[in-house]
Amino acid sequence: MIKAIALDMDNTLLNNAKKISFKNQMILKKLHQRGLKIILCSGRPIDGIYPYLEELGLLKPHDACICFNGGLVALTASKQKIATTTLLPNDFRPIFDLTKKEHFSFYLVSEHKVYAMLQDPNVSPYEEQMGKYLSFINTKFDQIPPRTPIYKAVIIDTPVKIAELGKQIKKTHCFHVTRSRSTFLEILPLQVNKANGLKALLNYFKIKNSELIAFGDEANDQEMIQYAGIGVAMANAIPELKKIANQITSTNEEDGVANFLKKYFKI
Repeated sequence: MIKAIALDMDNTLLNNAKKISFKNQMILKKLHQRGLKIILCSGRPIDGIYPYLEELGLLKPHDACICFNGGLVALTASKQKIATTTLLPNDFRPIFDLTKKEHFSFYLVSEHKVYAMLQDPNVSPYEEQMGKYLSFINTKFDQIPPRTPIYKAVIIDTPVKIAELGKQIKKTHCFHVTRSRSTFLEILPLQVNKANGLKALLNYFKIKNSELIAFGDEANDQEMIQYAGIGVAMANAIPELKKIANQITSTNEEDGVANFLKKYFKI
């Protein structure tokens, strides 16, 4: 019996306007009222998903979410941390040195701040996306407080350059390397991914992974799609995710989450 639903956000639960459609909202609220856990799983910080938690009514004492691609697992109402995995700035120095040599813009992401080391200070697509939720500080690497807990590094460039850099880092460094979109490369502690975040959360609630449905569209969703009892890829998902998913639903613009759940639970 399914007891929990894990949802990637961008291009999965959210439409292209970054909104939760009325149909998705209504189906998820009905299932939440039935007692199912509705778990938002995102690369965003908790402040970055809070408006959506409020919209879906997921701020009850036993509601929870997964942030920073699994680096932070927390109860939503109290923001109590169930599990957290971080590194220190200096752990990312080899990656920074590599990106500096290749002229990439580089970001270190803490819980509430982003330390930006930009090759072009006039262009910051990551700040355009996350500036509402995190404070961006343009700085030099050695000026970052050395004991700052860092959840991830983010590198942004063209899809081709990002793909090549990701392969290079995987070969030479011990990090979990993934992409949240074709132009965003994310470097995380080796054990951090959405599946391990879900594992910590399901253990907390005494739920089996066979009792979980997970939805996703991108490379950073691969582990949780494989971990879930039922892994569902969006029709707009990358081909690699569709290959490992148990099911494929319609696109994020076509209420794919609601369409699958409505049929599965016979709503």
